[in-house]
Order: sequence, then C-alpha cells, then structure tokens
Amino acid sequence: SVIMGGAVPLRARLTAIFGALVLAPDTMLLRLSAFESSSEWLGSWGIVFYRAWGRLVFIPLMYVLANGGRSTAYLDAVRALGAKRQWRGAALYMVQNVAFIVAASMTYIASVLSIVATGPLCSALFSRLLLEEKVPTHTWLASLACVGWVLLIFADALDSGGETRHVVGTSVALLVPVGTGAYWTFCKANPDADMVPALSTSGLLGQALALAVVFAADARSEDGGYGRVAPLVPVTDDGGVAVTALVFQCVLVAAAFMFLTIGAKDVPSAEVSLYLLMELPLATLLVWWATGETPPWQVFVGAAGLLCTMGVESWIGITESRRESAAEIDVAEVDAAKVDAA
Repeated sequence: SVIMGGAVPLRARLTAIFGALVLAPDTMLLRLSAFESSSEWLGSWGIVFYRAWGRLVFIPLMYVLANGGRSTAYLDAVRALGAKRQWRGAALYMVQNVAFIVAASMTYIASVLSIVATGPLCSALFSRLLLEEKVPTHTWLASLACVGWVLLIFADALDSGGETRHVVGTSVALLVPVGTGAYWTFCKANPDADMVPALSTSGLLGQALALAVVFAADARSEDGGYGRVAPLVPVTDDGGVAVTALVFQCVLVAAAFMFLTIGAKDVPSAEVSLYLLMELPLATLLVWWATGETPPWQVFVGAAGLLCTMGVESWIGITESRRESAAEIDVAEVDAAKVDAA
C-alpha cells in the first residue's frame, strides 16, 4: 500500500472515485425495481435474490477482466483464499448487503445512506475490540457525534404517523455499518487474502436466504395469481423499467466494487471513505429526481450532520496518515545519510 498521500498514483485515485460515482445510481435503481408482490417487505427480498445472482455471475467475470483476461485467475483466487475464509467472509458480507437492501426498500434512502456512512467508525471499533488496534481520539468523538445524528433520524422514524415500515427500515439499517465493520475487520485480520471470491460466494448465501424468506411467507390473494413467487416476479406493466433497473443494479454494483477494490489497494482507507461519502448527496438527489421522494427535515438535518462528521473524520485521518508517512520518510533519509557518512 502507498504510504504518503502525495505518492498515491493518480490512476488509483481516479479509479476509486469512479467506483464511488458508479455506485451513486444504485439506490435510485433499487427504488425503480417493483415486483408483483403487494408486500414491501417481501418485495425487498426479490431484490436481494437478483442482486445476489448478479454478484455470483458478474464479479468472477469482472475479476478475470481485471486480471488481463486470464481465465484461471478467479479459480486461483478461490484456491488461495480457502473454503473456511471464503464462507466466513461471504456470510459477513451478506449480512450488510441484505440489511441495506431491506432497509432501503422500507424507509427513506437518505436515512439509510446516512447510517451506512458510519461504517468506518464501526470498522475502527471492531479493530479495537478484536485486533487490539489503537483507535484515535477523533474517531471516538466522531462516533459520539454520529450517535446523536442517528438518534435524530430515528426520532423522525418514530414520529412518522405510525408507519411501521420507517421504524423497521431505520432499525435494519443499523445492521449495515455493523456488518460492514465486521467484514472489513475480517479482511484486515487476513491481509494476505484476496476476498473477492467471498463477495461472489455471498451471492449463493443471499439467494438461499431470499428463497427461504419468500417461500416461508403465506401467499397473498391480491398478488395477481402469482402466489408465493410474486416477490420474485418483476412487474411488466411499467414499460420494462423494473427489469431494466434490476439488470443495471447487478452490473453497476459489481463494477463499482471492482473499481473500489482496485483503487483501495493504493489509496488510504480514510481517503476511500471520503470518496464514498459522495454517494449520500448524489443518491438522494437521484432518488428525488426519479421518484419525487422527499424526506422530512429531521432526516435532512441528521444526514447533513453525519455527512459533515464523517467528512471531517476522514480528512483528519488522511492528514494524520500523511504526517506519519512524512515522518517515516524523514527518518529513512536520516538513516540513509548516516550509512553514507559511515
């Protein structure tokens, strides 16, 4: 990995930024995905099913392309990772992925993305608990501030005129940063491992869980005769919008994480977190443009507070990383000068 901020290759930065931008339309496409089921809860599991299929198919293909088209590249990565780490990583990734889709299907996109933005804080806390890494003071302060902003968003959910879906959606959204933190901590605990195969394998687990939930539910009489498979059948009377949105979700999400993974190899994690914050305002605007969804003022204030807090936190992390890197380089130059003098 690159030590000094100034030494980060421009291509790596642009790749990470492009990955974050590609991810921005994701929630808009999710909103445009509609199914024959009359239940929002079950419909969200239809999205889980198809996006899981997308990870299973597209990530291996894109991995091969990213490795110069070498056909055995993905299988080599699977063998190197090993079954135990592959399935554990897949399970951890699936938790945050499923939670994100279910939450985004049931409450305001701005609420979900705001809570998701606290993922780096959860990663830092898991690293402290499980890897005994030191957590900087500014991260603890940012965590406390974020708790306040999340409570404000929750206040809106509880005040939403008895709409249970907002309370459920906001509650499920809390699992996303927790799952993300656990997943990235697992990756840090296995620095020699390429976890891309785990992302793809999580598609198998996501599909299995989605099918279990869908078929365990009772068939609804208002679901147009589709019975229990209604949550898996996209609507057909919208001019193909739902099907197109599902296809683009599968491709864009796989592409976004491929670009982010490639860029993150050379870009400090705090900097990548800063790039990902672009998704919050961009995605909220896109959802408003496509569907007219306008969250209440509490969500806007909470989202703005979380965005500013995480932006400052990431910027401080970048500054500290550069300062430490510059100090390491100065020490190395002094040592080299001593060797030359001797």
